[in-house]
Amino acid sequence: MNWRAVSLTNGGYPVPADPDIPAWIKPALWSPEVYPGVTILVEAPADFHVRTIPERFLHGASPMEQQSGILVVVISPDDGAHHLQIQGWAASARPAALIPLDGAEEIRIAELRRFLKRLTGASVPGLPRSLSLRPYHVWRMADVICAYAGRVAGASQREIGRVLDPSVRAMNARQWDTSSQRARVGRLLKRAARLADRREYVTLLRPGRFRLRA
Repeated sequence: MNWRAVSLTNGGYPVPADPDIPAWIKPALWSPEVYPGVTILVEAPADFHVRTIPERFLHGASPMEQQSGILVVVISPDDGAHHLQIQGWAASARPAALIPLDGAEEIRIAELRRFLKRLTGASVPGLPRSLSLRPYHVWRMADVICAYAGRVAGASQREIGRVLDPSVRAMNARQWDTSSQRARVGRLLKRAARLADRREYVTLLRPGRFRLRA
């Protein structure tokens, strides 16, 4: 498989993060075409007096060269992270924000506002609820990931069920076979297979309502 070719369509990398490094230690990096939460910085036009990005913001950030001359930087991953794609040295010295009109403008503008508050030292709010995943969806995806991790590790459905719902531990074999918990684990594993094998996990970064319709 040509991983370089694949990486151009799944966010810039063959995998979202190094499998050997948990994502809570080293944040996953994505291309802005896939994840509208990435703020794109380009060089500002001539004659504009623009802000500069303080060196302290970039010091200790998590930079990675995505393409030649293009850096992705994650600022303050433990405190409402900001993902920046800096397109060249001139963009870091004289930055201007680029907002593609691709259907995800609301998210891009909201993330830019959050970053500007960070620059000015103001309190940084989270994304508006209307622009983020609903809490139920977040919890369901957490269960899907847990179920998938268990399956990859070789756990049985019942063992996965015990982790997701402690009440399963008290069930005998017959109770488990007819339980709603077993049916739920099955549904979670089917969802996990679609997310992993069909790469549907990318849709979590950019739901359909933030895509242009053909």
